[in-house]
Amino acid sequence: MKGTGEMVHTIPASVIKPAEAEVSSGPGFEVLCSYNWQKNGTTLVLGAPPKWAPPPLPVTLTLDSGHQFVDQSAFRVPRYPFEPAFQAPSIMNPDIRLDEIDIIVNRNRLRKLLDFAAGKRQDPFRMDLHMVKDTLFISRKEKNARYMIHGFRNSGYGHNLENAFTKPEDGLDSSSSHHRVIRYRLCHLNCVVRFEVDAYYEGPDDPSLADTSPQPVEDATTLMAHLAVNGPPPNATRKGATMVTRRGTHVSSSKLAEIKVGKTEKISTSLPQLWFGRTPYLLTGKHDTGVVHSVSSTHVGLRFKEWEAANQDKLRKLVSLLTKIKCIVRETEGGAAILLCEHRWAPLQIFRTKNKAGVLPKDILVKHWDIGAGEGK
Repeated sequence: MKGTGEMVHTIPASVIKPAEAEVSSGPGFEVLCSYNWQKNGTTLVLGAPPKWAPPPLPVTLTLDSGHQFVDQSAFRVPRYPFEPAFQAPSIMNPDIRLDEIDIIVNRNRLRKLLDFAAGKRQDPFRMDLHMVKDTLFISRKEKNARYMIHGFRNSGYGHNLENAFTKPEDGLDSSSSHHRVIRYRLCHLNCVVRFEVDAYYEGPDDPSLADTSPQPVEDATTLMAHLAVNGPPPNATRKGATMVTRRGTHVSSSKLAEIKVGKTEKISTSLPQLWFGRTPYLLTGKHDTGVVHSVSSTHVGLRFKEWEAANQDKLRKLVSLLTKIKCIVRETEGGAAILLCEHRWAPLQIFRTKNKAGVLPKDILVKHWDIGAGEGK
């Protein structure tokens, strides 16, 4: 595998034991920042997801076609895919310190590792691992960060449904995606999780919901709502830095939604994704060969406690796996490694990396970690 050195460890799924403490979404979460990617490759902070605004039904969709992103950050900023997520808190949450964070990761990688820890068969994958002080970064690494859909029968309708059933906020028409970064605990692990948000949903006003689904304990997007968020980009002091404009609308975390399209509603398969992103709503467009005949909204946040209770053993194994990976990378020369799962039943393999580049630019590291001279490279 390109970039890999000596193998330093293997982790079979069969040896992973559950952590002792309970994993729960009950304590809530903290929103650190939010931002939109623009089609021109710049970002907007605070940004906003589009509003769920379904047109009169039925609606006939064409098959998806054109370029679609697997990981827009990796495509736009291949050297530092996490950089956009740290440009945003430099504006929204500039004084935040991250020395006590254990794990920084994309939601998708948590789902992959949960499936592995649970012994679930899956396709091969790779993750890049970096230590910054005592914080482990787990980076998504795909063969292609963007791909072409040709509009064939198996292309699906998901992207075109999102475009037809949502409406961007004023001034955000050129946005291609909305992302949030939140902080919460997985057992003893203090985690920062980045994820994409499809839309926001203004459903029935039911006060009882606030007591039954996880709520943000502090929300930087609320704080930013009181600041001047429309303005020119801040001065870019580093060559190649992602250009940022202050623009956006405050949207509460309690309104965030994931959009799915299919012939039936599959809540159970979507729950891990929504749980890791603390996303309360699932919106489903039900179709027959591209003709959407009905839509449904489900407040999945009400089911988080039930889901985590049913999957407690798997979640505790995930905690043990993350803890193990962090210990291995901490002890690996250079504090960096590559994690591979080469086929569906293979153990995780962790290799030294030949790539000496860091996970973030030095100017960002010194803002949020206690980095001394020569560290964090």
